[in-house]
Amino acid sequence: MSQRYRIERRAEDGIDVLALSDAGTDSIVELVPAVGNNVIRFRSGGREALSPPSRIGALQQEKDAPFRYGTPILSPPNRVKKGIFHYKGRTYHLPLNEPPDHHLHGELCSREWEAIATGASDEEGVFVTSRFRYADHPDILSYFPHPLSFEITCRLKEGRMELSGTILNEGEDAAPFAFGLHPYFSIPFGQDEEVTLQVPAAAEWPVSNLALVQGRPEPTELSRSLNEGISILNYPVLGCSLLSLGGGTSDCRIQLGDYSIRYRLGPELPFLVLFRPDWSDSFSLEPYTCATDAFNLPYEPELTGAKGIAPGEALSFSTLTWVEEQ
Repeated sequence: MSQRYRIERRAEDGIDVLALSDAGTDSIVELVPAVGNNVIRFRSGGREALSPPSRIGALQQEKDAPFRYGTPILSPPNRVKKGIFHYKGRTYHLPLNEPPDHHLHGELCSREWEAIATGASDEEGVFVTSRFRYADHPDILSYFPHPLSFEITCRLKEGRMELSGTILNEGEDAAPFAFGLHPYFSIPFGQDEEVTLQVPAAAEWPVSNLALVQGRPEPTELSRSLNEGISILNYPVLGCSLLSLGGGTSDCRIQLGDYSIRYRLGPELPFLVLFRPDWSDSFSLEPYTCATDAFNLPYEPELTGAKGIAPGEALSFSTLTWVEEQ
């Protein structure tokens, strides 16, 4: 048994919370498998990196709360116009959960996941692996007839939180695939201290205020400036930007005075949405496998990221978050 790494389970508002801790760096991660497998807290060295709900029960009791705090898991990410898209000759009708017009963020972020493995050791750190299978949810299969299986591991080691996972197509047909994360990084916007964001952006997509694409991506002043770093103190509330990243592993940085929040994305997540909510002091960097509503865009899949998973195929992803002191 590790003296440094521990995992504890507690009930809060009747909901199980798994707490992963690293005594060596004074770090803690809190995970809620019962509501979307949401990583609601990551604190390292006394610094809060994620913005949690005011209480755990809000995740089940407040409208839209499952994708407004912590790290919601999204499939498909963002919006699908009218909830309709086409893939390989099949038409898909997703629920209009953002009435009256759109499907928003999928159901992974609100459904219950199953924690299937845990561990804590000096060699591996402390981790939880959770699973969600569409095959266990006939109501989802009724509109998305592909039994995808999601397995995601949340690991805390040496003060760094890794989210990694695989998505397996357990069915007999190729399935359209769109996946993303929506972390809300804790930002003290009410203070006078400068907040700088650095992202290895290659181009910016023109989008509406709902992040729906309105043209092809191009290098812009924003995409160029993000490589060096920009202030986000005046980024518009409820504003959003959709970026194509430069390829390969992408390192992002939010600089807050004498420390920074670092966010590293694997090459499987080459699209990034910037978003500033009006319900919390936070700022989102949302990595996606594809552009918003990718299967409805009139552009080549190589540009939009619209792709499928073949029968028996598994796709993987990874992200890494840590706090860095100056």
